[in-house]
Amino acid sequence: MTKDPLIIWSADEVSAAMLREIVNNDSGNVLPQELGIKLDRLFLTRYGLKQIDVMQKAGYKVFADAKIIEIPSKSLEIAADHLKYKPWMLNIMAGACSTGVWHSKQANEVDALKRFADLCHQAGTRPCGVTVLTSKDDSKNTGMVFKEFRRTAKRQVLFYAGLLVEAGFTDIVCSPQEARVLRKYSQFDCLTINTPGIRLPNSQADDQARIMTPRRALEAGADRLVIGRPLRENGSFADNYTHIMDNIEGRDIERRLVA
Repeated sequence: MTKDPLIIWSADEVSAAMLREIVNNDSGNVLPQELGIKLDRLFLTRYGLKQIDVMQKAGYKVFADAKIIEIPSKSLEIAADHLKYKPWMLNIMAGACSTGVWHSKQANEVDALKRFADLCHQAGTRPCGVTVLTSKDDSKNTGMVFKEFRRTAKRQVLFYAGLLVEAGFTDIVCSPQEARVLRKYSQFDCLTINTPGIRLPNSQADDQARIMTPRRALEAGADRLVIGRPLRENGSFADNYTHIMDNIEGRDIERRLVA
């Protein structure tokens, strides 16, 4: 397999057949091998967890976007089912925390996040915690983030990040805005930051509320970019990937100035 990707394609709204066409280049729409692939829970429910294995055998690292949020016993059963296929990365909602106990002789007393992370490490999979969804508005006092958590997204993500570090996670999902805050604290340096909500300049936000361009997100402290529509819309993956890399490396700015 290739080295860990900088960009993960969020393969939402595609069927298993469409995905096979894309990775096999049957449609002429080449998916760059540099990309990772995020397969969400709906896709894996419809087409089976074996799709993780199919994509990894095709040479792509798979981020299994399960977003597990159940009682601890069910969370661990769902995780174990995914881990049979050894995805590169598997996530759980950071809100699945249960006891706050990180070490105990009684397994059921140990926090669900810690047990999830341990299962992932045993399988050679990166445990990833999802914090505050980028689709949620963070407007003061009126946005969905405040209504749900009674605090800002930045404060909630810092709280979750502390739990994930204690539980032994390698990865975290948050918006680019919170990535900038996390990188101010050295205790979170052990977490690799994966940021959705990535849009090119002048692109529509669509269903995302807290967004940033690829270049700005990396400057803010993101390690990986999770990108959906900007990679698939208006042409080929190869062209869209080039546009994204142009933005990251500043070439799109030069192109606009020349134009």
